[in-house]
Parts: sequence; C-alpha cells; structure tokens
Amino acid sequence: MLDKMAFFVYVIRTGSISAAARKFNVSVSAGSRWLQDLEQSFGITLCRRTNRLLTATPAGQKLVDEFSPLVDSAEQLCRSLQDYQEQDKGHINIVCTPVYANNFLMDKISSYLVSHPNVTFNLNVTPWALDHAAEADLVISANACYQGYQEKDLHLVRRELMQSPFVAVASPEYLEQNSAPEFPTELSQHQCLFATTLTGSNDWIFERNGETQMIKVPKSLEVNDSDLLLQSAIKGAGIAYLPSFILDKPLSDGQLTPILEDYETSIWSLNLYYHPPTKASAVASHFKSFLLEGS
Repeated sequence: MLDKMAFFVYVIRTGSISAAARKFNVSVSAGSRWLQDLEQSFGITLCRRTNRLLTATPAGQKLVDEFSPLVDSAEQLCRSLQDYQEQDKGHINIVCTPVYANNFLMDKISSYLVSHPNVTFNLNVTPWALDHAAEADLVISANACYQGYQEKDLHLVRRELMQSPFVAVASPEYLEQNSAPEFPTELSQHQCLFATTLTGSNDWIFERNGETQMIKVPKSLEVNDSDLLLQSAIKGAGIAYLPSFILDKPLSDGQLTPILEDYETSIWSLNLYYHPPTKASAVASHFKSFLLEGS
C-alpha cells in the first residue's frame, strides 16, 4: 500500500502515469493498475485527467499533502544511505536540452564512463527539461535571458554552465536569391527559421544605440531542435537566430553568413539544476562536480 501511495504522489507531481512509472521502474500498465488498486482500496476517486495531465481530486490532494513529506523523507534517507557507497557506483537520471546533449553532454558522459564503469545513466533529451525535474537527479535547461524568464520554484540549486549571444545567419545561397536585410524590421519580408524552445516565441531581439527592438518574425519553419534548425539554415531554407557557440564551424567554413551584425542580440543561457547536498545522492553529486569542473 505504501509504495502505491508514494507512486500516486509522483503521478500528481508529474501529471503523468508514465513519468511516475519511470521513477518507480515499473511499466505504465503496472503503474495504472497500482493507481486503480489504490482507488479501490480507499473506495474513492483520487485523480482525473485534465488537459492531458492527471490532477488530484480533493481527496487525492489530501493524500498528496499528507503523504508527500513522508515520501520526501524516505528519499532523503535513501540518498543519505547511498553516501556510504563509493561515489563511483550507482545510477543517475539526467534530463537535458537537445543542443547541450548533442554538442557537449554525450562526450562528457562517455568520458566519465571510461573511469567510472559502475555508474549507469538514463538520459532524457527534451526541449522542455524543467517539466521533468521531479524525476531527475540533474536537469540541464536553457532560456533566452532578455525575456525576463520566470523560473518554476523547483527547490533545486541552479548553476550557470555557459552563456552565448544569438546571431542571425543565412546561407550564401539564400542571400544570393534574397537581399540581406539592413534593418531588423525587414525580416518580415524573409523566410525565418525559429525555435520556441530557444527564444520562447517567434520574437527576436535586436539592440543598437540603446534602442531595443523585439521583432516578431514570420513563422516560416519552427523546429524544436537547434541542430536541425542549423541544418535548415545551411541548406538555404531561410534566416535563423541561433546561439553563437554552435555557429563557429559553419561560419568559418562559409556555410553561413552573419547578418545584422551592427545589432546586439539577446543572450542564450544554459543552467544546471541539482538537489542540495542533503537530498542529492553521492553518485549524482560526484558527476555534478565533474560537469562543473569542465564548464
């Protein structure tokens, strides 16, 4: 009964049976049966599906409110007991934004596994990393600083890993067929490639002489993966607004050309989120330190 109650707490925290099932290392069908068994045991409905998420009924919310502290205390006890293990043994759940996973994280994990063969990883690559914070040991997520982004109250420690200004770019082939814009307002006449997961919307920021312009660009193509967006720009699909660190090679190779260089842009910021020492496992803390040492 207690494990099913703890499972229910995570169903409500994540809004998803599948996410809670991953946390408890059971199948989705088994998790659904656990939820049904729990409701049958109490003889009441504990949750309902709303907008694709599972939300608690008043009775279910009382169970979450009363039982959550016990679940958290049990997890803290498990983590503290893990401190008696060696730091190079255990499992780490990581949720990461695609651009960092593709360009940096996989290399770091591969390097770490060479010297720590008894550590295992589960990596969930998603543009919406913070939405999965409840099921992760480490979360790596990005946002565009200019938007005044309001972070969720995750009760996690945040450390910035890197910053990178955005650059507006297009391929030489695209610019041969379309005159390069001289002013940001002229972007409305172009095909624009954007990622809501990078900038929060199809608004691009340009600043010059203390004047900031927020340009709502045409929605010619939206892709939620920066590497795919980069490939589209190289193939001449349109103008893209991308963090400068992924543009070094295509710019030096002449595959892309920067435009509107007289303007400053917003800043892409990448952050690492992790549990405080009292709640973090030893193996996750050790890998977190490894990430921060290389940042």
